Amino acid sequence: MVRPMFGIKDLFTTINLLGGIVAICLCIDGRPYEAGIAVFVGYLCGDTLDGYVARKLGTANQFGAEFDTIADHTSHVIAPAAIVYTVYKDVKLLPEPWMNQVLAIALAASLVIAVSIRHARNIVKPVEYKGVWVGLPRSVLGFWAIGYCNATFAATMPGGWWIGVFLIPAMGIATLTYLPFANHRLGRTHHWYVRVCVYLFLVLLAGGLVVWPEYLFDTVFVMMAFYSLTSWRSLSGAELRDYRRIVEEAKAQA
Repeated sequence: MVRPMFGIKDLFTTINLLGGIVAICLCIDGRPYEAGIAVFVGYLCGDTLDGYVARKLGTANQFGAEFDTIADHTSHVIAPAAIVYTVYKDVKLLPEPWMNQVLAIALAASLVIAVSIRHARNIVKPVEYKGVWVGLPRSVLGFWAIGYCNATFAATMPGGWWIGVFLIPAMGIATLTYLPFANHRLGRTHHWYVRVCVYLFLVLLAGGLVVWPEYLFDTVFVMMAFYSLTSWRSLSGAELRDYRRIVEEAKAQA
């Protein structure tokens, strides 16, 4: 019997996608905080479960992989870019409203363009190393941007919004690099403290939605920054050398 392409696993991917769609619609209404919540609800209820369900049911297929990629691009790149635009167009950093809008467009575009280029590059010259994302992962980039734009400190600390003017494009540049970022599919068991950090992030994200919503995005920002700066430490020296070799081989391809 031929299995249908769309299965139970894809329902969870659809939840992830819906989170991004709802977020974009909320941004149109000028509600970036709620938009960020929508992205995280979609992530917790959909993106964290679709792969697990596919493996347990033995229904993983190419359709699911492509659908998941599209859903992640929408929810973790385009929706965060919409949040960045919604926040920055109303932040009075420059003397004229149109200048602030142009700045907001540029910051949002820096995320979408960078990740789109990275995606195309990884198809043409793929670098595959088990347990490693090549360049800053799009989900981390998206969550980091959402966390910053909705964090309480961004509006209160000295130069808060100006920091994002430099940080957000820097995230886009980081995603275009070949820097290694360890993920959950590492070829060996992660160190215990790495697993604790992963579970802590999920607990804080879920708990923050209910317990301390006013500081939820501050927590997200700090944890995404921590991951981005320390993730490579999960790799051994031998793994880093092996990874660099594979990167050089990929770059050398015609």
